[in-house]
Amino acid sequence: MASPVASQFLNSSSFSNVLNEIDTFIFDADGVLWLGESVMPGSPALVDYLLSKNKTVIVLTNNATKSRAVYSEKLAKLGYNKMINKDSIVNPAAVVADTLDRAGLGGDKKVYLIGTQGIKDELDDLGIEYFGDGPDPVENHHDGSTAFIYDIELEEQHADVGAVVVGYERHFNYIKLMKAANYLQNEKCLYIATNEDETCPGPDPNTVIPDAGPIVAAVNVASGREPIVVGKPNTPAFEYICRRWTIDPQRTMMVGDRTNTDVKFGRDHGLKTCLVLSGCHQVEDILDHHENERHDMVPDFYAENLGSLVPTEVAVPKIAKLDAEIARKISLVEIDDSYLPQPNRFVYY
Repeated sequence: MASPVASQFLNSSSFSNVLNEIDTFIFDADGVLWLGESVMPGSPALVDYLLSKNKTVIVLTNNATKSRAVYSEKLAKLGYNKMINKDSIVNPAAVVADTLDRAGLGGDKKVYLIGTQGIKDELDDLGIEYFGDGPDPVENHHDGSTAFIYDIELEEQHADVGAVVVGYERHFNYIKLMKAANYLQNEKCLYIATNEDETCPGPDPNTVIPDAGPIVAAVNVASGREPIVVGKPNTPAFEYICRRWTIDPQRTMMVGDRTNTDVKFGRDHGLKTCLVLSGCHQVEDILDHHENERHDMVPDFYAENLGSLVPTEVAVPKIAKLDAEIARKISLVEIDDSYLPQPNRFVYY
């Protein structure tokens, strides 16, 4: 278990001191860089600042619904630096495809996929065949004469399915669960899950939005198997990053809005960690983890949001003298008082 830490609050002043000790920043996306389809105020300005200091910036999301290419387009649309592109992004869809490719899956072996377009795009890039995605209505398999479905016609023979991949899919139903569980009875069939996030953030905090975790849990129970989970906080995502970038864990910071994925990912792999309070988890969650001795989910640092870390001399210049695009990014820092830097403080235990 990770050692206890005291979480230090970061603002624009204290962040400057931390900056000298970090070469690589790994950012979660939803709740950190954006929320839904809206940019998180001030985040583009901080990314620009880090790039100007020759820091490596990596985006690591647990969302596999879109490919890295699509996320790159989204970042550009939201005003992020063009240096942050497809090659800067890591998501479970890319790690799943890479894992299957490295396992030698191909030829006459196919993937039974419970997932969305993002995984399909990444599998297509590596020439890996898949089937099963999209709607698969119960009515096509059962006439309602019995409570249970006692038999089902599988599209492919067990021996021809080399892997079952499970992620978020809005078409998930009993038929997909039954097919996945049956294909996984073949012990040689790989079982890979994108992530186990219980929920995902949305515009209405009072609406629970189930993520891939509940779907993966259902397949686990029905099949009697445990998957290789590639998303945060698990090691496959870290190993993928290490194969693509040369990083020093002690000089790398994981920044995210969830303690059980982002912070735990960083702590489990020897990275510095920072929780931003602009998304899922808050200071109360840090205190709760400490009280329950879940030190692997207690961050080294926490901050209101990324915009609050932009140095004062960058965030409050004479905007009229700046390039219009940079001025737009910086002005986002001051949209709402909740994004302004707060007094320096610690969470004491």
